[in-house]
Amino acid sequence: MPAEIMVMHVGPWSFVGWPGEIYVEFALAVKDRQPNCYLISLANGELQGYPVTEEAVRQGSYEALNALFASPEAGMLLVKKTSELLGVRGTP
Repeated sequence: MPAEIMVMHVGPWSFVGWPGEIYVEFALAVKDRQPNCYLISLANGELQGYPVTEEAVRQGSYEALNALFASPEAGMLLVKKTSELLGVRGTP
């Protein structure tokens, strides 16, 4: 899954840019680990699909039925790599 993750620090705040349309659950997973972090989706290009959550797959949502990333692991990979870039310990 080639995806560019942008991280910018301004004082005590961190701003993260993710490509594509990302479920809020993935952004909240990062924010839980780094409270002063703000995530911006649809930045740095597009992913040509939706990284989906387990719940979306179970529910058979539109996004899950039309996802190139039909596994929740894609979204968790974004969370993990972003957490690493932010220097957060105990990444998922």
